[in-house]
Amino acid sequence: MSRTNFVPRAARPGRGLSSPAFRLAAVGLVFGAAAAARAQVISPNTGSLGSSANATNSAAVTFGPGAVTAGGDLSAVYDGTLAASTTRPYIAALNPPSASPFTIEFWGRPTASDNDDAPVSNRVAAGNRSGWVFFQRDAATGWNFRMYNGVGSALGWDLTGGTATLNAWSHVVATWNGSAATLYVNGVLADNTNDPAATGVYNANPASTSASLILAQSDTGSPYTGSVDETAFYGSALTPVQVLAHFNAASSGIAGAYHSLVRSDGALLQLSNNPVPEPGTAVLTGAGALLLLGHRALRRRKQRDAQQLSPS
Repeated sequence: MSRTNFVPRAARPGRGLSSPAFRLAAVGLVFGAAAAARAQVISPNTGSLGSSANATNSAAVTFGPGAVTAGGDLSAVYDGTLAASTTRPYIAALNPPSASPFTIEFWGRPTASDNDDAPVSNRVAAGNRSGWVFFQRDAATGWNFRMYNGVGSALGWDLTGGTATLNAWSHVVATWNGSAATLYVNGVLADNTNDPAATGVYNANPASTSASLILAQSDTGSPYTGSVDETAFYGSALTPVQVLAHFNAASSGIAGAYHSLVRSDGALLQLSNNPVPEPGTAVLTGAGALLLLGHRALRRRKQRDAQQLSPS
C-alpha cells in the first residue's frame, strides 16, 4: 500500500468515537452520574455538627433546582409517597430541652396538597406526643407549625400563616425562645398568636423516644409532594432581622452567600442537597475498565497504522 493512498484511521468516518477526547468525555459522564448517585443517598450536613449529622435520602428521592439562586443549588424532590423521605436519626443537639431556644428553617416548593402534608417534622405521635411538625395547608391558609404538650395528642402551640403557593418557593421559619413560638414565612412575621385551644406548653423529645428529624412526611404519614431545600436547625431563636436576611440572601447573585450566612448564624444542621463529588467504588472500577479498554484499543490502532505506513 502506498503512502499517498493512506488515510489515517482517526480521519475516517465513524472513528471519532475511539479518540482520546471521546474516552475522557465518557469517563466524565460516568463520574458525573456517580456524584449524583452518591448525593441521592447521603444528604450532607454542612452545619457545625459536621458529618455526624448527615441525613439519609431514600431511594425514591430525586433532585431538582434549589431555592438559592447562585451556585447551581439543588433541592430534594419528593413524590408524595411514603417511599420518598429524608431522615436524620435522633441527635440530642437537634432535640434541646423544652426550656431551651431553637429555630427550624426550610424552603418548600409544594406541587400538590391534600391539606395535611408534612415537609419537616420531628414529632413522636406514639403515646403522649412530643416534638413539633410543619404542615402545608391549602395555598391561602399557608403553613402550620405545631408543638405538642405531652398530654395525649394535645397541642402546646399551633401557629398558621403566610401562603403555601403551589409551584413556588416559600421560606418557612419557626423559632422557640424557651417559652413562646413564632412563625415566619418569606422573611416576615406570619403568626405569633397561639391558638386558643393550645396550652402554651412544649414537650420536647427526650432521648428515650429516639425521635428522628424527617423531611417529606411525619412519623405517622402525611407525605409531602414537592421540593424541600436548605433545611437548617439552630440552637438559638433567630431574630426577625436574621430571618429576613436569610430570605433575601437566597436571591443573591453571589455563589455561597446564602450558605455562609446560615453557618455564620450558628446552624447546627444545614442540609443543602448539593452533590458530594465522591464516586462509588463500583463506578470507579467501571471507569478504570473503560480507560484500560481505551488504552488497549489505542495501542492496537497504532500498531495497525504502523503496518499500513510501511512500504508494500
